[in-house]
Amino acid sequence: MKFYIFIAIVLLILFLADAALVKNFDFLKRIPATTRVKHLTVNPQKGVYSTVWTARAKKINDLIRIADETEINAIIIDVKDSGVYLDDYIKNLVSELHKKNIYTIARIIVFQDKSQIQNHPDWYFKKEDGTLWQDNRSWYWLNPMNRETWDYNVEIAKKTIDYGFDEINFDYIRYPAFSKNEEVAFPPEEKIIFKNQVINEFAKYLTSKLKNYDPYIKLSADLFAYNMLKTDDLGVGQNFKELYDYFDYVSPMIYPSHYISGNFGFDNPAEHPYEVVLKTIESGKNQLRDKIISEVGTSTPALVNPIFEKDLKKLRPWLQDFNIGAIYDGEMIRQEKQAVYDSGLTSGWLLWNSNNIYTESALDK
Repeated sequence: MKFYIFIAIVLLILFLADAALVKNFDFLKRIPATTRVKHLTVNPQKGVYSTVWTARAKKINDLIRIADETEINAIIIDVKDSGVYLDDYIKNLVSELHKKNIYTIARIIVFQDKSQIQNHPDWYFKKEDGTLWQDNRSWYWLNPMNRETWDYNVEIAKKTIDYGFDEINFDYIRYPAFSKNEEVAFPPEEKIIFKNQVINEFAKYLTSKLKNYDPYIKLSADLFAYNMLKTDDLGVGQNFKELYDYFDYVSPMIYPSHYISGNFGFDNPAEHPYEVVLKTIESGKNQLRDKIISEVGTSTPALVNPIFEKDLKKLRPWLQDFNIGAIYDGEMIRQEKQAVYDSGLTSGWLLWNSNNIYTESALDK
């Protein structure tokens, strides 16, 4: 009898724990796995970015038309920043895009998120005086050291899978760029932990949970392009070689306008899209080759090359389609695309324009 009482108590505890989780994330209602839409498989992916506001407006029809008339076969849609934008409209939109054989990618902003300030202020970076810390854009940041923020993002990603998306793209999967003169109140234990270790552990946790939930979902991460030029974590916890293992695709944001004067010997790198994109990718490829050589313990081409060629299929960059630093007309964007092809990448590219207006003369019909 005591044994059955013990079992009943255990079951009650598990029930209450599960109920608490649901209460914390009461906007996350599951869709049974049996009702999920089968994922599309498209390769290479050639995508354009859409804000959630474009996705909800007539303007989405322009992106659908571009996909109908050009080489574009994927649309990336925001589903989470400091809000979660998952509802029947988005679910129906994904279904309609699938009918047109358009690959759907959900973009989730991870740690740059102010939505939980009232409910969970302890999740955020704080200043020495106890107030919440903000960066130079007045943005609030979840502290990646707090594992509750991990589960918060995992639960949102699971719901995104339920809504039928073919891929989840994670952005801001990093620490903020702290200034040296900022007084952030780090607990003593955090001061001795490397940021890249935390981000790597989060990436491992995130991808293992989601692959267990749906083995067929594709997962990708956006990284600074400078990660391919440097071997450290840039002070934000992103290390190109280390994060590469966890995701199906890695998407460095290779926007020539974001490079500083002197990069690759150019006064204005934005005016040299082909060279900037090509040289950035080549630097990343060198890092990947060095990583493989270190792991297999030899530089013998017969052993290294097959692994290298397989790993290279995960590299799918973001490219610039906006006028900063130079006018990006069809020819300039075509130079970016050509650099991707000439570098040997085969998984495609994604175009970024924050206004979701794309240069159709840059696209093959």
